[in-house]
Amino acid sequence: MRNTTDTLRRGFDSTLANWPLIAIRIAESFLFLAIVIGFVIAAVVPLAVSAGFSRFDLESPDELPNAIAGFLINHWILIIYALAIFMLLLVVLIALHSFVEAGNAQVLVDAEHAPQFQAFNMNRWLHGGRGAWWSVFWIYNFAWSVAGIILLVPLLLTIVVMLLVSATGPKIALGCFGLAITFIIGIPLAVLTAIWTQKAIAVCVARGVAGRAALGQAWAAIRSDFGRHFAVAFLLMAITFGGSMVISMFTAPMSIMSSASHGAAPLVSLMFAPMRIVTSLLQSVFSAAVGLWFLASFIGMTEERG
Repeated sequence: MRNTTDTLRRGFDSTLANWPLIAIRIAESFLFLAIVIGFVIAAVVPLAVSAGFSRFDLESPDELPNAIAGFLINHWILIIYALAIFMLLLVVLIALHSFVEAGNAQVLVDAEHAPQFQAFNMNRWLHGGRGAWWSVFWIYNFAWSVAGIILLVPLLLTIVVMLLVSATGPKIALGCFGLAITFIIGIPLAVLTAIWTQKAIAVCVARGVAGRAALGQAWAAIRSDFGRHFAVAFLLMAITFGGSMVISMFTAPMSIMSSASHGAAPLVSLMFAPMRIVTSLLQSVFSAAVGLWFLASFIGMTEERG
């Protein structure tokens, strides 16, 4: 069994050898952005206009709660329609990401048995995407649904307790306390769910099992070797956070100069626009690379006894 350092180094080498997968992940991000923008233009804006959002009187904040309540009562069909459209968008995005992730996983699984980890070709990637996207889709849905249900427990308890208290001060305090507890629970829960889904994807593609079986095998593998799985995930999340902060530092002086320029702010922003674009691109490349490194490391752990 490899230690954490060897696992990370092997995952890094595999990611570097199959670097076109990084470009695919970046293309996926741009496609997601285009889909969301198109969704907003084609569905949300016309819906808002037809519902009469433009008639809201924001200059009278005291009337805003009544206006919102009236809107909810009078336009409940539009609200249900909007929620249905949003759910459809979410399903489309998850399905696309599942295809991309299944294709990436297939290449990285093959890379474990290839000379110098070089296994990428488009046919192999497409084959992996077509063969496992449905299982990966349900892995994401099931794992994050379980996490969401767990997170609903403290939120529902907070709402119930707040309804039982009549005084405004204690009600606000209880609400804040409940939200804080939910946030504290949510962070480790999100990390654990990310580990579970990543391991399940690795198991699904490497062993050719369906989503439900992959989730079960992944959970068993994590429990038997929790320390190494957590260490790999924690270190890569720390690298993601630290790297993003370093890249963001390049834009901080630009923001300060734009704020201090007062009347010349538009001109200064225009001057720094190319640098902001480059920084944003670097951020995308870095995030995509670390995400693949995460997947490659978990596939390496899955395949080391294969």
